[in-house]
Amino acid sequence: MEMKAELSLQAKQVLSQVQMQSLNILSMSMTELREFLQNEEIENPLMEYSAERQGVDIPVTYREYDRFYNRGARDDYNGEGELYQVENGPPSVEEMINMQISWDCFGEKEKQIVNFCIHSLEQSGYLPVPAKEIAVALGTELSVVEGVLSELKTLEPRGIFASGLEECLLLQIKGMEQEKDLEKIIRFHLNDVAEGKISNISRKTKLSSMEVRKLIHIIKELNPRPLNGYGGDRAQYVLPDIIIDYQDGQWAISLNDKWTGNIGVNEFYVHMMETAQDEELRVYFEEKLRRARFIVSAVEQRRKTLEGIAEGILRRQAGYFLGKEPLKPMTLEEIAKEQEIHKSTVSRAIRDKYVLVPAGCLLIRDLFTTGIGSGEGDNEDVSRNTVKAHLKKLVDQENKQKPFSDEQLAGLLGESGMQISRRTVAKYRMEMGIGSAFQRRDTSI
Repeated sequence: MEMKAELSLQAKQVLSQVQMQSLNILSMSMTELREFLQNEEIENPLMEYSAERQGVDIPVTYREYDRFYNRGARDDYNGEGELYQVENGPPSVEEMINMQISWDCFGEKEKQIVNFCIHSLEQSGYLPVPAKEIAVALGTELSVVEGVLSELKTLEPRGIFASGLEECLLLQIKGMEQEKDLEKIIRFHLNDVAEGKISNISRKTKLSSMEVRKLIHIIKELNPRPLNGYGGDRAQYVLPDIIIDYQDGQWAISLNDKWTGNIGVNEFYVHMMETAQDEELRVYFEEKLRRARFIVSAVEQRRKTLEGIAEGILRRQAGYFLGKEPLKPMTLEEIAKEQEIHKSTVSRAIRDKYVLVPAGCLLIRDLFTTGIGSGEGDNEDVSRNTVKAHLKKLVDQENKQKPFSDEQLAGLLGESGMQISRRTVAKYRMEMGIGSAFQRRDTSI
């Protein structure tokens, strides 16, 4: 019985390893898969791989993209491996800040301070230079620097231009219902929060353990590094993994896998294995054969899974792909259920992958929306496009002398059944080119 149990455990472990390897192959992009197959061929004599290239030698890593484009190779390339420029990256720090600042409200001295502060920001979003030092460096009054800094600290993402973690968190809780209690914990008990000393915080703040736990949950939802995700180049060149074409009223789905070349098993070495007299050599070849067959099978399964997912997406987003309709609500769960696979498998399959459609080259993950209840009791969901429409309406109708903060906008959307965070409001607002409350404020009235 013990031997059977041990063998069963070993079988499960092997199965688990095989499954993980298969999922890893599924999650690879085309360029990653190509490199993986090249390495496998080097290490496995029974693995046969021939990369088919048309025209020029196309780069296989992002580091090679610039060199590729600088030498003008793109113009000479007409094969299936065409690279496409996308601009789905986050805005640079300067773009993001400039979008929110009303420069007309600043004099030359204030503008100089703003630029100094922007270029002094750490990657985290903190401003390590004290106001006194800025005043000395620029030869201006401390009060002027402090005034500019107070305005900069109202910008999104909330917490930017803070002097450190404590101030960063304090800036993010401004206007919250629990602001006073949160401030106590942030100012005096951050170490206790990190160490999970609930009772200590409760005793010193005279709050119940339940209240403290709720406040800690809010604090942990705050962003300690407000500039994470910003900076860098927005434009990048990508190789689409899936191509969805529309010609003469007909849709066609194809994987851009000519890029990976042809894979198979080397029959010469199979024959050598079958006729090998040396037991050690035969065992070696058998192991490599199993590996080669597994790779071939996993790549084929990857193809079927991606095609199935693409078909499910196309059924829902055909109008969007033609640029005629907004993006419809679509979740990972829907596609997973339809394809009879796990949600996590869909998530792995679309990781960092792009699809080329008539409307352009799109990151597949961006096609999936997190459903937001409509609040009308019918359990229908509205897409982020609908949320953005409501957000724009609220901004258009607001008092321009007292524009809504992101916190207020989140609350108003919540009253309409659209429960989204302040951070998401800020994200959508910036995507639509709508400035912060500070920028939208009309001081001329």
